[in-house]
Amino acid sequence: MGERTNVTGSRRFARLIKDDDYETALEVARDQVQGGAQIIDVNMDEGLLDSLAAMPHFLNLMASEPEIARIPVMVDSSNWDVIEAGLKTLQGKGVVNSISLKEARIYLENVPEGT
Repeated sequence: MGERTNVTGSRRFARLIKDDDYETALEVARDQVQGGAQIIDVNMDEGLLDSLAAMPHFLNLMASEPEIARIPVMVDSSNWDVIEAGLKTLQGKGVVNSISLKEARIYLENVPEGT
């Protein structure tokens, strides 16, 4: 699992995202794929970031890179809105990490049937 695209787990990645250097941050994801990662964990939970904007922006950049886009993504956040924004951005199936099941259950109970 590629865990270097996680602002809480990688100081380098956090600095790149805070500095709005998404191109170099994308290289972090690419390096993980080239290193054999079978899934890329993306986490933007950092108090000084607009996580709700950063998550879909970075996921869109990842999707535009064929080498990276072939690997599944784990949308990792403790904020349901960030998870939702990430899932809406993914072009395929994804995995969710770090969300409270209580919060997810409340959301899912309000989703209309068939959506």
